[in-house]
Amino acid sequence: MRVKLLLALLSLASSVAFSQTGTNPPSVKWRQINTESFKIIFPAELEQEGQRMANTMQYIHKPLSGSLGHAPHKIPLVLQNQGVISNGFVALSPRRSEFYTTAPQNYNLSGTNNWLNLLAMHEFRHMVQYEKAYHSRVKLAYYPFGQNGILALSNAAVPSWFWEGDAVATETAFSPSGRGRIPDFDLLFRTILLERKPYRYNKQHLGSFRDNVPNHYVTGYHLVTHLRRKAGTDIWGKVMQQALDQFYVPFTFSRAIRQQAGKRLTATYRAMTHELDSLWTQQADSLPQTPAIVLTQRRNRTYTDYLYPQPLSDGGFIALKSGLSDIQTFVRLDADGRNERKIFTPGILTSNGMLSVVDEKIVWSEYEYDPRWDTRNYSIIKTYDLETGTYQVLKRQTRLAAPAFSPNAHTIAAIEVSTQNINSLVLLDADTGEELKRWPSPQNDFISMPRWAPDGKSVVLLRTRNNTRTIVQVDVETGTFTDLMPPTSENIGHPVITDKYVFYNSPYNGIENIYALDLITRQQYQVASRRYAGINPAVTTNGKGILFNDFSLRGYNVYTMSLNPDNWIPLAKVVKSKVNYYGPLVEQEGTPNILTNVPAKTYPVQKYSRLKHIFNPHSWMPSLDPEGNSVSLAILSQDILSTAVSTVGYTRNLSESSNRVFAGVSYLGYYPVINLTGATGYRTTQENDTTYQWREKNITAGLALPLNLTRSKYLQSLTLSTNAQINSISDFYRPRRVLTEQANGVLRNVNYSASYNRVLRQSRRDLAGRFEQRASLYYNHTPFGGDYSGEIFTATTRLAFPGLLKHHSLQLTGNYQKEDTHDYIFSSPMRFVRGYGYRPHDEFYGGSVQYKFPIFYPDFALGPFFYFQRLKSNIFYDYGYGQRYDRRNQVNRNYTYQSVGLELTTDFNFMRLQGVLFDAGVRVLYRPDTQKPSIEFIVGEFNL
Repeated sequence: MRVKLLLALLSLASSVAFSQTGTNPPSVKWRQINTESFKIIFPAELEQEGQRMANTMQYIHKPLSGSLGHAPHKIPLVLQNQGVISNGFVALSPRRSEFYTTAPQNYNLSGTNNWLNLLAMHEFRHMVQYEKAYHSRVKLAYYPFGQNGILALSNAAVPSWFWEGDAVATETAFSPSGRGRIPDFDLLFRTILLERKPYRYNKQHLGSFRDNVPNHYVTGYHLVTHLRRKAGTDIWGKVMQQALDQFYVPFTFSRAIRQQAGKRLTATYRAMTHELDSLWTQQADSLPQTPAIVLTQRRNRTYTDYLYPQPLSDGGFIALKSGLSDIQTFVRLDADGRNERKIFTPGILTSNGMLSVVDEKIVWSEYEYDPRWDTRNYSIIKTYDLETGTYQVLKRQTRLAAPAFSPNAHTIAAIEVSTQNINSLVLLDADTGEELKRWPSPQNDFISMPRWAPDGKSVVLLRTRNNTRTIVQVDVETGTFTDLMPPTSENIGHPVITDKYVFYNSPYNGIENIYALDLITRQQYQVASRRYAGINPAVTTNGKGILFNDFSLRGYNVYTMSLNPDNWIPLAKVVKSKVNYYGPLVEQEGTPNILTNVPAKTYPVQKYSRLKHIFNPHSWMPSLDPEGNSVSLAILSQDILSTAVSTVGYTRNLSESSNRVFAGVSYLGYYPVINLTGATGYRTTQENDTTYQWREKNITAGLALPLNLTRSKYLQSLTLSTNAQINSISDFYRPRRVLTEQANGVLRNVNYSASYNRVLRQSRRDLAGRFEQRASLYYNHTPFGGDYSGEIFTATTRLAFPGLLKHHSLQLTGNYQKEDTHDYIFSSPMRFVRGYGYRPHDEFYGGSVQYKFPIFYPDFALGPFFYFQRLKSNIFYDYGYGQRYDRRNQVNRNYTYQSVGLELTTDFNFMRLQGVLFDAGVRVLYRPDTQKPSIEFIVGEFNL
């Protein structure tokens, strides 16, 4: 059992590593810079940022490594500029880091930091953490397993909250605007502690379907900071070292905390929540509260956000609704918030942190994906007309975000960040999408969140430079950028301009609230002061009120208050109550703004050839197939740019007691993926009382075309593939010959497959997409002759529909298969009737009806071993009808298969492994032909 568990963990590590194979189009020309500690790989047009990152990474190499005690050895860093999704990561298998260079428009994601600078600090800390693993006993796993061994054991020994929490603590200590300094970052956690008792550690760490729980970034940052406040700078270096050295001890991280800091992990968590509760209560109680009226009427206790309220002419408003039970949807509410109506469900929205509605029209931006290249994606603008109920895509394959309508809804202002990292304000025709004007940002400062002035002659937006931000007014005729206020270190956002004022969000007093800038006097005021957050202002159409978001334990609500400047508080008189929980970290590190003095050295630039680095072995490890029938030992290779994935190894088939060696390579650098594999070994099978043995050699060459067709609220994909295979069978042994049974020979076959999926995006609680359409075709035959012949055609389809209640799913499946069973029998891709083993037929029809539904969300822990998040059920009926010609008796035989049953399963975490949700339970099955029920233990959809 222990061996199987280890193999399963290593297989999981392998699958995670190999899933990080985002590829770029072959047109990208790559360059490299080599420093003492980094190899910076970047597109040719991004050389300026390549030089800057080379200097930055080398400069922070030692200072940001200090508290963990080890600086990382040389590592590749790839700058990805083909997409608009803001991200970054450090990975093993192969060891590298990748920065996605487009900055997010949402000001709370990066603060006033330069986006790449923030990634440099955060992701570098992950490099330091993994280096710590290389200097511990975990490295013992490198010799038998390679980098996957380091990855698997490190993540098993150290919880996810520490990896991310320590990185957030680092960016906060070394910069003036890390996420630990941003009130929005801890908003949910703070509200939970002030509204109710803290969640138990297991729930806080592992998550919940019942409640919205702070993520591992938030939990980790506060735990890391708490212990550093109590035990000093190097406490986590000691804890991590012991945990990694004793990776074989169950719950080694908790044990290390107890031995190094004097308390168990759960006790440390309770002490942290107690400390934060005291600090946040004192903060909240010291600040005045501005009265306001709630508009959103909640019908249940499920966490739901109503974000970015936008007023309508009838007094109602539009909001973006989402939550545990809902995907992002535009909803319309009347003036008192009582009646809610769904308007439109968009695709995957970009992180704008704002919404624009003018003249009964909504405008927004969402992601569009390149069909083939994973790293290339776009941000496109869409509009929706509330009066006609129609929506429009302005233009495909753009990089435009944060769109805002002009007062007459004829023009749209948006922000573009090019592949050269050039920031520009762009004006578009709202009907045709034609570009009208474009103004690059002066000094290429980062600009975000544009909004039009009421007269349509200017746009206000945010400008971020050198860890400061200001609000800028841009003349749409001349393109002149004018600062409206001095640059500030405040993380201000969401500017909205009227005739006299610019309203904006700011954490000035320690809580993020609404402020105003007088356009004539340039005086600043606090407009709203709410207990948790009062943000995202929108002035009502009559100019007498302000709609805004206020936070609660159950999500963001929409509130309204009068627009009365007499009630506003001048900035100089605003009561401040900042917690500054990060203060001791800053003092410990001693460099609160480390990137102010980065050198500007010019490094030599060289071409980087993908082909020269195509083979990059990183791991050598065993793996277990999903059904436990075979064990493989393979050497795995993946180049840094994920152009090619290769493997060579040995497989032991436990069912057949046979062995084979294999090798394969997939080249992902062309539009179709090119696959080439070869294998040789012995096979064994048994039919009735006859055992057959033979030697099999095969070579397979094929093409695959995986396409991402997502363009809306539906996730769509199409995969086409074809493979030609030559199998040579020799040394065939059987005790007796049966009729015309073939022995030694050559099998030449070609297969083709096509699969299409269209699935409505799911909320966290959904068991399946409320609407799903899945279909696949598979054909395998022997068109070129040979000693064997065979043929199989399979068609499958699955449809899913909403059930009787929310999160219920009715699923219908249909299968058809036709095959030649007279000679060589190909393996079938079709799932057979539950309760039966697979049986070949000349022709087969089948299908199933199943109804899946959640029962409840227990959030129940059995010590540290099991944590149960959801109990669910599935009622099913399977049917199959097959025909096969009996050659011995020369008669057609018909076979009917039926089963009906009930599955009771649970989603749970094991041994506090976060991010790995196991699905297991029991299946009670009844077969009418035997008239006997049976009970099976199942994992996922497979029985054990």
